[in-house]
Amino acid sequence: MVRPTLVTLAKRVPLIHFRKGGAGAPGAQTANQQLAGGPAIEDYELPARFARKPIDPEEAAYINNGGIPN
Repeated sequence: MVRPTLVTLAKRVPLIHFRKGGAGAPGAQTANQQLAGGPAIEDYELPARFARKPIDPEEAAYINNGGIPN
C-alpha cells in the first residue's frame, strides 16, 4: 500500500517567460510580419553552390517506384 507523504510544495514557477500580449494583441500581427522577412528566393535564383544536385535516372526510378525493389 502506498501512503501519501506530506510535502510542502513551493509555488510552481514556469521556466518559459512569454511576452505580454499574446497572439490576440493588436501588435502581434505586425511582429509576425517583421519576422517573415523579404520575398522568397526561387530555385533558379540560387548561386551554384546552393543549387540542387541533379538526380540520375536510376535514382529517379527508385523514387518513383517507392524504393529499392525487393
